[in-house]
Parts: sequence; C-alpha cells; structure tokens
Amino acid sequence: MLKVPLNTLIRLLLKQNMSVFTQCLNPLTGLATWEKKDQDYDYHQEVARSSFADMLHDHERNKKYYIALKAAIEKKHQAGEEANVLDVGTGTGLLSMMAVTCGADTVTACEAFIPMANCAARVINENGFENKIKLIRKHSTKLTVGKDGDMPKRANILVTEVFDTELIGEGALSTFHHAHKFLLEEGSIVVPQSGTVWAQVVESSKVCGWNRVKPIKNGEMLVDAPAAIQACSGAAAVHDMQLSRLPRDAFVPLLPPQAIFRFDWSGKEPLLYNDKVSLCAKSIASGTAHAIFMWWDLNMDTDNQVLLSCAPVWEHPNVPDNIKGDELRLQEMAESIPWRDHWMQAVYYLPEEISIIRGAEVNLIGYHDEYSFWFKLLNSGPVDKIPDFPRPVCDCNAHIAYSRTRIGQLNDMTRNKKYVQALRKKITSNSVCLCLSDGCLLALAAARMGAKVFLLEQNSLSQKTMEMFVRTNRLSEQIKFVKSINDLPDASEINLIFGEPYFLSSIVPWENLIFWYHASKYPSSIARIPIAATIKAAVVEFKDLHKIRAPVGICEGFDLSSFDRLVQMSSDKSDNPVEAQPLWEYPCKALSSSFDIVELDLTRNVNFERTRVSGEVPILSNGSCNGVAVWVDWQLDSDLSVSCGPIEEVIPGKRMFWDPYTRQGVHLFHRISDVSKGRNTLSWSFTFVPQHGEVDFDFRILTNV
Repeated sequence: MLKVPLNTLIRLLLKQNMSVFTQCLNPLTGLATWEKKDQDYDYHQEVARSSFADMLHDHERNKKYYIALKAAIEKKHQAGEEANVLDVGTGTGLLSMMAVTCGADTVTACEAFIPMANCAARVINENGFENKIKLIRKHSTKLTVGKDGDMPKRANILVTEVFDTELIGEGALSTFHHAHKFLLEEGSIVVPQSGTVWAQVVESSKVCGWNRVKPIKNGEMLVDAPAAIQACSGAAAVHDMQLSRLPRDAFVPLLPPQAIFRFDWSGKEPLLYNDKVSLCAKSIASGTAHAIFMWWDLNMDTDNQVLLSCAPVWEHPNVPDNIKGDELRLQEMAESIPWRDHWMQAVYYLPEEISIIRGAEVNLIGYHDEYSFWFKLLNSGPVDKIPDFPRPVCDCNAHIAYSRTRIGQLNDMTRNKKYVQALRKKITSNSVCLCLSDGCLLALAAARMGAKVFLLEQNSLSQKTMEMFVRTNRLSEQIKFVKSINDLPDASEINLIFGEPYFLSSIVPWENLIFWYHASKYPSSIARIPIAATIKAAVVEFKDLHKIRAPVGICEGFDLSSFDRLVQMSSDKSDNPVEAQPLWEYPCKALSSSFDIVELDLTRNVNFERTRVSGEVPILSNGSCNGVAVWVDWQLDSDLSVSCGPIEEVIPGKRMFWDPYTRQGVHLFHRISDVSKGRNTLSWSFTFVPQHGEVDFDFRILTNV
C-alpha cells in the first residue's frame, strides 16, 4: 500500500481548491502551525518583495539613464551606424521604452524573473511598443546570437542596471564580462560607462556598537565580553545603512573619502573578478579607526557629463562644500538629495581597530571578489607588495546568532541600566530566576547580583554564544542552561521570571510577547519583569519610506499601471499589513499624538479569550498621511519602562526620533490621503486571538463631515 506523508496529502487535497497548507512557526505561541495559503504564495511573495517599486520612484536614476541613453543613440547615429540596444534585466521594460523613444533602431530586452518578464510584456504592449521591443524571457548569459537566435546580430549599445548596495553584489562583473564577450560589438557604448567605489575611514563608537558586544558596567563590571567576540571581525555580509540619517556627531572622519576601486563597464579595460588595491593618505584627525563607510557613483555617459551618486549627504556632489561641516544645514540638505532604498551606503567593520594620529600616513587596502568588498588598514606608508588578506568571517558565533540590530541593543547602556535597576529591586542572595529571552546578558547580571539563574536558550548558536559569556564571567555554577521549553524547571524552584523580552524568532515588536506565553506556564503569583506591555501607535507622514509600496503610475512619461496592479495583488496575498522597519533610518512627521492600542498585564497568565478593541484618533497636523507606526512599551516595574518606539515625545507636526536598536511596525496605506487638523481621524481596530497567536491590525482614514 502506498503511504503518502501527511503534509504531502494536505497539499494535494488543497491544491484542488487552489490553496496549500504551509507549516510555519508561530512567533507568539512558539508552536508549529499550518497556515492556509494561496497555491502561488511563494510566487506572490517574490513579486511583492522584488524591490522594483522604489527604484522606479527614483526620479534622478530614471532621468539620468534617459539622458545617457539618448546621448549613446545619437552618438551611434552621428557615426553613421544603427543604434541596436540590448537591455539586460529590463524589469518593467522602462529602459527599453526609453531607448525606443530616443530613436533606437532595434531594442532587445531580456528578463530572467518570469513574473516580471510577463509584466514587462504587458507594460510594453499597453504603451504601444509591442512591435518595437523584442522581449526575451532569459538571463542574459543564456541569450543566443545569430540566425534563429534570440538576437540576429550583436548589439552596439548596452543598457543595464544590475547594481546593489555593494555595486557588484548582483553579479555585475560577470554580466558585463559575458555581454562584451558574446553579445556586443567592438566599440559598443555601455550605459553606464563606469562605476567608482568610495571608502572613508571613520571613528564611531555608535557604529562599532552594531558589531562588537561591549561589557555591561554599572559602577562595576557586571558582564564582561569574551575576548573572542571582541576580536571577531563580525558578519561577512555588508551592513547596509542610510548613512545620511546617522547624526553627524556620531562619527569622526579620519581619512578623506578615497576612490578605491574603478570598474570600466565599457569593455576597454578588463574587469577583474578578484583584485586588491593599496591607497596611502594622510589622516585628517586623530582617533581609533573602527569602520569603513562605502558608497559608489556611476558615470553614465562616454563624456563623463552625467554622474549618478549614492554618496551620503556630507559628501554628496549636490551639497555645496561650504555647508558640509554644518550639522543643521546638512540635515536640511539630506531632505533634498535623492532617496534610495535599493542603493544604500554600506559599513564595513575593520578586522582590527587601529589608532591613528593626525597627519600620519595611513595605508588603506581594499579587496574584492566577484560579489563583495572588504578592507584592511595599516599604520604605515606605501608597501612594496600588497598583502593577501582573506574576507573576514565570524568565528565566534555571536554575529551569526544575532543580527546587528540585536548587537546594538545589547550595547544600549541606557536600556541596560534600567533593566539592572529593576533586577536589583527584586534579587536577593536567595533568588532563583528564570530568564526567558534569547541571548540575554541580563541573566549574567542577575547571577552577578547573587541569584541562581535558569536560562532558556533554544537556539544552538545563541546557546554557544551565551556559554562563552558564562565561562568568561566565571558564572557556570550559578547559571544553568535550559535547551527546550519542555525542560523548564518546576514552579517550586522559581521565585522570579524575567526577560527583556527578545526572541530570535520575533520580527515585529509584539511578537516578543512569547515571553508572556512561556511565563504563563507558571503560577501568576511568581514575580515577573516586565509586568506589562503596551502596544502603541501614531499616524505619520513618511518622507520616503512609503515609496517601497506606493504605486508608480506614470514614470518618465510611461504608464506602469500593470506593474502596480501586479505588485498590489501579490502584496495583498503575501504581505502582512504591518511590517518591520528600522524607522531611525526613515524620517517621518507625526500627524497625531501617540495612542494606546492595548495594554497587556503580564503579571496575569495569558487569557485565551479573543480580544478586540477599536477607537478613533484625531489628526492634529496637516500633511500627507501615508502610514501608521506601531511599537511596544515594556513596563519593567511601577517606575521603570523601556520602549522600542520613539526616544522623544511625540508632537504632532514634528519629526519623530526612534530607538535605533529595534525595528518598529509599519502599516503603509495603499492610498495616500492629504489630511488636515479637524477634518480627519484615524479609525483603528486590533484583534488578538491568544490561543492561536493571531494579531490583526486595521487602520483607516476617515473624513469628518
């Protein structure tokens, strides 16, 4: 008899109803559950997260590609040649339609992401270019040239946008190399022509705090950080960041920006898959070199007249030199330089921190492979031979177990101090504590205060990291690891349950309420920290963040409505209506006061009855309402609280400032509303089904009559 696994059988049965069951871990309950999804859920998720939208909202990018394409086509025509354009990675077909409009003789577009290729076909047809653009649903490296091939002959103009935050991370080197070898004529024009990578050495304890865990001190050493973690280079992946939003007083440039790598996309110079470069420069300040800030720019045309720069505000070519040292005016200028979420700036952490003296010669060495960069700094002048240095990787587990946001949170001294104060009020030499959080250094602080601590660590990497902390701090006799929720100690052994709360499985802040579920396995008479959680929100006007979901409509004169419909449909089927974002990187203005959605009493065990609350909030400032920000305040005791939301009072009409060490919840409205004080309100509802760990928000803007 043929035996079919249960999960396979369920999928087969639901396939008939155009749905599938997907097994996933509920972040609130900690239990594996089956969720009914559209049979094409993965497809829709990939479309919704494809990041085409914010690129299409990048007017400067679009305009400069348009200008450079026009110049390339005119140059070929002036030379008496046809202009045969190849558009690699066409996306919506935008660049191909630009090429036709600029007078290209032939245009071939290729797109390997089939959902987007199908969308491009619709967009091209709806804009009247179906007979002028040949669309090939392939990766460029699979294109064939010749009789009966995808292209009858090689192109003489290549236009492409295959760049990411690291410039080469999407395979730009192999894409251009293959195109020149197999798809382009000699002397072809490439848009863009070249790319330059810039590096700036900086001192920044704040930035370094996202990479290395520091000791926790409170008048005394409470938790020391293992030497292996402090010496580790960190995660291999680049730390992408909106550097223009980093306060100017949070870092000190030690070297002026250096143009460290230049890539000639035109084919006139070879593109190396592996390279190393040494640059010598005199330091402009004394300090400790912690990190490298990196960005890049593109020369779009053959005459180097069109520059597309991703520089942060203090080095951006559009910002006059005379205000680059003025923090207030720089913040004003940051509002006007082009915003990009698809091309941020990057931070690379140095493998060793180097002390630098002003005026001394420093040797900055850059390396790259086919997809990534890394850097090393030497306190010396020129070297006869550039040393080989492998790409740094984490060998301490901490950078694999924890995100950079979490590491920054562990280093937040203000936050740690509040937790230590709350623990000191409860802990005595007779305390036996249960710590319900992942990677919680406060467990060690509690043990240092004299308590015996049971520490729940269900993630193996986090457990290894915490074991290293325990050994370093010689607390092995006071801390016992619990590896499963099924192995928790008996209630008779515990007199305090605490947590930050933080869990690796949590994405949005309220998912850390899994602490409450775990704590509810014990009698509510056992003391707890925190004692309450309040989910809060505010109506906001995002300056730019809404563009990641906002419809494009008409872009550079072309109708992209089909793209909007595709993304909206996929988003509706795959996206949570409230997603996580690090709002310190994305400026917004408050349009309402902050308001409480629900307060949960964590001293009582979870009540499994369904909860539904609703209300209306007045709009108190004029603006363009495009979102709602949601966060959680944790009440540690009657006097102390910590917030993963605003770090300053929320004042309608004023900019909001956010905790940089957590991600907040964001609801983006599909339809953006112009709102005004007295005329509009936000209607909201919140549904919580504790038994199933279901949380649902609904937000709507109402016009008052």
